[in-house]
Amino acid sequence: MHCDVGVALLPVRAEALKKHLDELLLAVLAEGPRHGYAVMEVLRAGSGGMLDLPTVYPALHRLERAGLVKSS
Repeated sequence: MHCDVGVALLPVRAEALKKHLDELLLAVLAEGPRHGYAVMEVLRAGSGGMLDLPTVYPALHRLERAGLVKSS
């Protein structure tokens, strides 16, 4: 599968996607700034709906605490 922002996701199990959630989030955000909901939409489209999206916001907060992303 391929998302419109250049993040390609191969058909994999949802658990495998969760293990790489931080990397997926950083890849989406590398394309440009997005709000949390827009990030979730890209991940939903790229994963065929397999990703458990409630985990996105905690992961974004974790990345922010680590200094890897910045909220506005």
